[in-house]
Amino acid sequence: VEALLKKEDHMSNAFIKREKKFSTETLVRVGLLTALSLVLKIVMEVYVPLAGIPSLRINFTSVPIMISGIICGPFAGFATGALSDLLGFAIKPAGPYFPGFTLSSALTGFIPGVIYKYLRKDMNFNVLNTIFISLISLGFAGILFTRDILSFGDGKLLYNGEELGLAYPMLFIVLIAVYIYVPIKTSTKLNGIKMDKIIFTVSVTQLICSMILNTYFLSVLYGKGMLAFMPGRVLSNYIMIPMYSMFISVLVKSMAAYNKRSTKKIKTEVGHVIQK
Repeated sequence: VEALLKKEDHMSNAFIKREKKFSTETLVRVGLLTALSLVLKIVMEVYVPLAGIPSLRINFTSVPIMISGIICGPFAGFATGALSDLLGFAIKPAGPYFPGFTLSSALTGFIPGVIYKYLRKDMNFNVLNTIFISLISLGFAGILFTRDILSFGDGKLLYNGEELGLAYPMLFIVLIAVYIYVPIKTSTKLNGIKMDKIIFTVSVTQLICSMILNTYFLSVLYGKGMLAFMPGRVLSNYIMIPMYSMFISVLVKSMAAYNKRSTKKIKTEVGHVIQK
């Protein structure tokens, strides 16, 4: 009975403390989150053409994959991402199969698991978010200017030689401000889950997997330069990262609350058994 109670105490904190091995509970969670990712791919996926190719995929399939890494650990997240991509291609293919995308999907689950397992809980993720977003934004703008994709002419901002409306740079600045402001405003902690850490996790994951790896794999697959895809993909991530972070925060907190209620119910039942 004492062993059971200790096990349930551990389960109540399962969203912060990962299992050291693939337990039955972990396998069930991996299966459920993989299935959820497939459902989101089938019913909520839109392709946007870039450079004449449907290379920008907008969906929420990454949300369950990242959650798997956060609550089950990096290797479970890796398995969830890989299974999701392979089964998704078998059920709803959207072009030729490319193993690089399977690797990218697997890393989408692996990276959040590494961050939550090895980065200290007391780190100031608001500062990290501010530095990270600022550097990425400046680096992205610098690349565009260096490659003459963005330039100034006659006092106007030009994109590939054509005038770029003022709304686009203003939207870019507003999105950067939102990135910096939202984590600070919503950095409350519930069951060990912090919004600022979630945004940092999603930002790092999307930078590596979506903006770098997937863009490179698209350039290899279709024989076009990375910069042909980069502007649209970066802009979409500036919109999707806050949305991913919000959904992950809500879902993980809901799962943690449900887990806590279930644990309390089990402890009550164990108490009745002890009394009898």
